[in-house]
Amino acid sequence: MFTASSSSKPALFSTARLAQASGIVKLLAWAAAVLLIAGLFQLGASLLGVDFWILDKSSGAGVLIAIALTLLLLMLSLETQPMAAYGIVAECGWRRRALRGLLMGAGAYGACVGIAMVCGVAEVSTESLTGLRIAKTALGMLSAVPIALTQQIIFAGYLVSLLRKDHSPALSVLVPAALFAATATVGRWGTESGALLMAGLVLLATLLGMLRLWTGSITLSSGVLAGCIMARKFLSKSRLVEFDPDALHAWLLAPHRDPRMGILPMAVLAGAILYVASRLLREGERQAVADQQSDAAFKRMVPFSNLLSFAPLDRWLVLLWQARFRVGLAYLPRLTVTLIASALNTIISLPERLLAPLLLRHDPPDPVFILGMPRSGTTHLHNLLSLDPRFRSPRNYEVFNPHGFLTGWTTTACLAPVLTWRRPMDSVQMTVTSSQEEEFALAAMGCQSPYWSFCLPREVSRHDAYWQPEGFTTRQQWQWVRNYKLFLRKITCLRRRRTPLLKNPANTGRVKMLRRHFPRAKYIHIVRHPHQVYRSNQRLASQGLVVFQLQDPHPVDNYATRCLENYRELMDSYYEDTKDLPRGTAAEVRYEDLVANPLAAVKNLYAQLNIEVTPEFQRRIDRYLESLKGYQRNQHARLSAEEQAEVDGAMAPYLRQWGYLEERRAAA
Repeated sequence: MFTASSSSKPALFSTARLAQASGIVKLLAWAAAVLLIAGLFQLGASLLGVDFWILDKSSGAGVLIAIALTLLLLMLSLETQPMAAYGIVAECGWRRRALRGLLMGAGAYGACVGIAMVCGVAEVSTESLTGLRIAKTALGMLSAVPIALTQQIIFAGYLVSLLRKDHSPALSVLVPAALFAATATVGRWGTESGALLMAGLVLLATLLGMLRLWTGSITLSSGVLAGCIMARKFLSKSRLVEFDPDALHAWLLAPHRDPRMGILPMAVLAGAILYVASRLLREGERQAVADQQSDAAFKRMVPFSNLLSFAPLDRWLVLLWQARFRVGLAYLPRLTVTLIASALNTIISLPERLLAPLLLRHDPPDPVFILGMPRSGTTHLHNLLSLDPRFRSPRNYEVFNPHGFLTGWTTTACLAPVLTWRRPMDSVQMTVTSSQEEEFALAAMGCQSPYWSFCLPREVSRHDAYWQPEGFTTRQQWQWVRNYKLFLRKITCLRRRRTPLLKNPANTGRVKMLRRHFPRAKYIHIVRHPHQVYRSNQRLASQGLVVFQLQDPHPVDNYATRCLENYRELMDSYYEDTKDLPRGTAAEVRYEDLVANPLAAVKNLYAQLNIEVTPEFQRRIDRYLESLKGYQRNQHARLSAEEQAEVDGAMAPYLRQWGYLEERRAAA
């Protein structure tokens, strides 16, 4: 089952080397990749006889923009810096600052249109206003915030910070501004309207980049851009205002029916740039500092943080129907983004969804399952064992897009902005390629899962049943096994001899099901002091799950209040279902021992499972542990006497079994 593999030298053009390169080198690599992929698209269209031109405004421009932005998001996903380094941080007063920016952007755009109306360049028209047009207008305005945030994450956040490390403020702002304008005007290059629009957008992006340096975050700049987009969407979608391109002052206010090309709006932008530049010179660049309370509020409201957004639309509609579409008003932007992302990914991933079960017929080796109560240290153990080249662990981009990760490279890149955060419950850095638990994949593939209660916490009683095998009907178990094996075939399709290494706390109570369908599997159970587990799960409930929510949890019946009962039931089920496993099939480790001496703990686990620790695996562990130096775990408040008594009462047998009672007596 396990054979040693030979080590290989890192590739000359590896992603690790690219991540360490300078900002200019990264941008040159990005430009080369855009040209290469765009050229391949154009060549393919020519060979197939398709009427397609990559720079054509009506068809090719969208493809080129998608390629450019996707590659920038992929570059962002390779970075190891926390998102705060790119100005993506929820500082104190972020909502007030974002609202101020929104009003400034919408007000400035509206003022330019108002002046155009006074000067006879524009007039109000209600002739084409219908119910359908009003609905389209509302939808367009709702999209302004996620569009602005995405653009600012890439341009004012990532690119400005990338260049600022080695270059002057002017260069670090102007280069992203030029790229922003060039991307937005694809299809108009070489035309008069394109030149005017590019000039206006360069000025706008320059202002946004300078606001980012001045305030230390993208909050204000995102608000300004969202306000501009919202005002523009309102006017263009509703057609309430008609511009006259032949009016006397059209060249000054709205040439080609577009205020963004006007000389007066450009002059206003230039004045704003000079003002912000003067403030920057006097006050210097600011580094925004995250505020814990503000951070929690930000996570509650951020629209594109739900990592299950790429689940098929048919699955989302069933779940929302079961919840009677009870979605909190504050979560409507998140629901909108989720359903749009789901609908697009459902279409894009449909060929893979239909063909993968027919084409992938191999049987990968039975997995090694890492089990344990959530927040017991399963992630740390998974990260360590996934360094073994004989294993194949699911990655974030596979787990959150299980139907489309083999072919949907465009949608995969969209995960980058939300997969480069540090996890709120333990500050562990995430990337698109980090190892992840496959329970999210099973949920997104249509299986029943307790993780759906993260999105719909008011339905916790419905979804919590699936922590245990008894919660599944016969048909649901069949669907679970079918999707599980399909997912394992997909992640091992290129490395079929590798053994899947799966970390899934939800499987801790399902060993009975796992043994039935994976008879040669091995199990590793990690335990941690129940006081720490309880504290960490309370933090998960308040800080981590909020990024998924479409409803506010019930004040009495929720993940936090059910935690202790679920904990005891999972442990009871695990030990009952593994008591007759053959020797060499199951192993156990304490989190405290793993942290104190990781290499010794891993060697002990492998000895229990009759697996050899290869020299290459040991070298990788040493390098990984070296990279963790300086990592600081979150510090949790001590349990109250009442909480401690409650945990001790529920977990008394396991406190004794795992040796924590003896340690407490020895320390007393």
